[in-house]
Amino acid sequence: MDRTVVRLQTNRISLVPAVVAIVCALPLATARPWLLLVLLLPAAWICYVLRSGVDVDDAGLVVRALFGSVRIPWSRISGVLIGKGHDLSVAIVGGGAVRLPNLRVGDLSRLYEATGGRLGMSDAAGNGA
Repeated sequence: MDRTVVRLQTNRISLVPAVVAIVCALPLATARPWLLLVLLLPAAWICYVLRSGVDVDDAGLVVRALFGSVRIPWSRISGVLIGKGHDLSVAIVGGGAVRLPNLRVGDLSRLYEATGGRLGMSDAAGNGA
């Protein structure tokens, strides 16, 4: 069975500030061994951007965070929630929600297309304009 996976994640252009921060911090970080800790923050950001996101396939969603992931089958998803800061979450049948990392209201149309309409949003709701 061939499974098509659509990956929704942050644009790779967000890695540029982290790379610039690492390059600029290298002289400071090499001055003393304990100053190597300065490189941890941009390195953590790079790991977060490369790892976190949402994978959509025929079975459901896989929500990937920096540490760990959770698979949510379509049968457990009751809808999409818009939270503070315009971030998106999926409502779980029986209560609760799972935040979709890196997805905002403007990404509703991408999410709708990736899910093939399984989330029950209309095209008007998915325009994100």
